[in-house]
Amino acid sequence: MCHVLELLYSKGQRGTMTTQTVAIAREDGVATVTYDRRGRANAMSFDIMDELASAALSFTDDNDIRCIVLTGTDRIFSAGMDLSDPVFDRINEMSIQEKRHYSERGPRLARAWAAIEVPVICAIEGPCLAGGLALASMCDFRVASQSCRFGAPEVQVAHNMGWHSVPRLIALVGVQATRRVLLAGEEWDADEARRLGFADEVCETGKALVAAREMAGRIATYPGLAVRMIKRQIDASAHALDYATSAYDKDQQLVAWMSSDFQAARAKFAK
Repeated sequence: MCHVLELLYSKGQRGTMTTQTVAIAREDGVATVTYDRRGRANAMSFDIMDELASAALSFTDDNDIRCIVLTGTDRIFSAGMDLSDPVFDRINEMSIQEKRHYSERGPRLARAWAAIEVPVICAIEGPCLAGGLALASMCDFRVASQSCRFGAPEVQVAHNMGWHSVPRLIALVGVQATRRVLLAGEEWDADEARRLGFADEVCETGKALVAAREMAGRIATYPGLAVRMIKRQIDASAHALDYATSAYDKDQQLVAWMSSDFQAARAKFAK
């Protein structure tokens, strides 16, 4: 599915995009990307990571879009990687190269969203955990409702925090807050996320998408070229070394998958 989508959008097709879990709607210079797996904690399987990456790639040559809103469901943004994905059932049988092929999916997804030239606003309801937190950190702004809960329980399932997100989190909330959420299992509610600098705006439960669209509509009225250039300046100044400092994310992920601790955590998760 993802390769077909990449081919279509590389040829500059516009309008709406709908896959099984990802939909894109465009209106008045604002694109809204909705990710809804319809259950399963809105977790991201490997195929869904590809769909989300392809959605980001669809904006590469789109000069009509001025701002993008990324959102999950009205109850949950995402609980992160789907540990029940059948790929994990045969991970020990794969060659190292095949394992690296799968461990690249998350980082590739993160890079695709971080590379979008126009501002991206993440509208978040409910839990935003693990890979969901990583994906949200790639966006330029985060609008959180009072229902939000942010965390990264990777260490509890014998996993590293990857997808180029650690330098992003450090840039957003600082070293110690990053330590607390990744190593000590701390979780943030919406107000704490705002205090730390992760959330840019907090709104009533159920209103995150409305608030994010209001912000996007305002940004969409600004001169598009200037907005793109300013975003590039900010990213170059704040995140120039992100990929260098997180270059081994996918290989750390591969090592984690091969550990007996991870296998035990998956078995416990499946119960």
